[in-house]
Formats: sequence, C-alpha cells, structure tokens
Amino acid sequence: MEVKIRKATIEDLKVIQNLNLKLFEKEYEEYDKTLDTKWPFSKTGTDYFKKKITEENSFAIVAVVDNNIIGYIVGGITEPDSYRTIKQFAEIENMLVLEEYRSMKIGAKLVEESFKWFRDKGIKRVKLSAFAHNKGAINFYRKNGFEDYYLTLERDI
Repeated sequence: MEVKIRKATIEDLKVIQNLNLKLFEKEYEEYDKTLDTKWPFSKTGTDYFKKKITEENSFAIVAVVDNNIIGYIVGGITEPDSYRTIKQFAEIENMLVLEEYRSMKIGAKLVEESFKWFRDKGIKRVKLSAFAHNKGAINFYRKNGFEDYYLTLERDI
C-alpha cells in the first residue's frame, strides 16, 4: 500500500469536512457532548477549512491511498501568548486518519509534513490540544515528540 502525503487543494474540501465530521461525531460520543456536530459543514466550518487550504499562514495536508483521502491534518501560525518569550507559534488544530488505516505510521507522516511546513515558515514551537480522556490521541502525540504542557479543566455549574 502506497501512501502519498500532499498539500490539500480546494477540490479536497468536502472530503476533509467529511473526515472532520467523523472526528466530531467520535469526540461527541466519547468525550464532549457540547460539540456541535453540524459545525464541519456550517458556514463557519466551511470558511475555516477553506482558509486552512488556501491562506498563507494556514495549512491543510492530506494522506492519500489509491486516490482516496484517508486522513488529514490542518493548522497554522497562531498568535503567541503575550506573557511568553516565544514570538512565533504554530498549532496543529485537528487531524484524523480513518480507523482502518491507523497504526500504519500515516498519522506520524502527517505530523512530520506539518513540521516541515512549520520549519519552512521559521516556526520553532508548535502546540496542539486533545481531550484529556482521549488516551489514544495523547499517546500518539507523545510518541511524536509532544510533551504535556498545559492542563485545562472545566466543569458545569
């Protein structure tokens, strides 16, 4: 099986949105009932993914097997925290590899390709977030060099 990693094009928009919908549905079921599963195809969601595909300081990268997109990763340059000395920051905002293609290093290839994009932009630090109970994602990111940094806590009142 040959996996090709490439920059997404606007023609990939609907496929990326469908993959993001799968991510939202899984995370809604398992981690966060406050997620709006209609968001990926809403005007806001559509505009978000168009921006990630087309804008200079954003990226969208896809993994392709047999001409089918089986995974994606998006992110971009983000505003640094004013209280930190880091002047340029990037963020991996969301990614998904279809379940039947996991444990094949495809996610790692997507992350590495995003790192290449960051380095080309002169970025030296990248962050991401994952649901605290999503142990699979957290372990994946740790295996790919990410370390625990912030912990965000929430509660209903």
